[in-house]
Amino acid sequence: MAGKTIAYITDAHLGQKIILEEEVGGRSKNMRYNNDAEENKNNLKLILDDITSKGITEIIFGGDIGTKEANKWFFDTIYKFDFKLSMVLGNHDTYSEVIKYYRAGHSYHKELNYTREDDYFRYIYLDSSSNSVSPVQFDWLKQELNSTKKIILFIHHPVLEIRTPIDKVGAALKGREEIRDILLALENEIIIFCGHYHMTDELTDRNIRQYSSPACSYQIQKSSEMIEIDSSTFGYRIIQIDDNQMNTNVKLFQKSNLL
Repeated sequence: MAGKTIAYITDAHLGQKIILEEEVGGRSKNMRYNNDAEENKNNLKLILDDITSKGITEIIFGGDIGTKEANKWFFDTIYKFDFKLSMVLGNHDTYSEVIKYYRAGHSYHKELNYTREDDYFRYIYLDSSSNSVSPVQFDWLKQELNSTKKIILFIHHPVLEIRTPIDKVGAALKGREEIRDILLALENEIIIFCGHYHMTDELTDRNIRQYSSPACSYQIQKSSEMIEIDSSTFGYRIIQIDDNQMNTNVKLFQKSNLL
């Protein structure tokens, strides 16, 4: 199998301007979004230009396109570059809206979950748009894990707990312990790529390696006593597959350097 390079982009939040409301005394209280049609579009366009300049032709989108109205712009923009696009859905996405524009090449039923594979890896794509993996999808996952190949799992939410304030405010994937347990019971090497928490992180638990990727909208500080937003930084992840080996690194941008 020839090597390939994939750009992993997540959490675009197009048209959504993050607002962090605070309690008296400065403790974070609530995250919400105001609609702003142009919000984060320039970030995504710059990332796509950067991907093109590197000669990368394959993209995996990790979920959270943004507002319902931004879906058409998102897909029109991606397809103008003629990228091969795969994707999973995040908690800000709906299957009914995405499927209007996504050139999936497959037929799905209410959830965007599917499997692909090559000589060495089985790639499993999960739909956690409901902040959970449905019972039907969970049963399907157990069947798809029946392989002697290395497993690469794409899901919007982290499966392994990241110790950060955002994990404690209701953002965690419901039922993640059950998913983790069936993965730990396997002999296969498991690699998870996720987003959702807007931060770069790497965790290992026995046969599982989990890579959380930077958002292409804004970041959330990982090591902080309360939720803190960094709107000046955005980025994406590069995944390199060479035969049975996988390597990955992130590319970050600073808005202040682009003005």
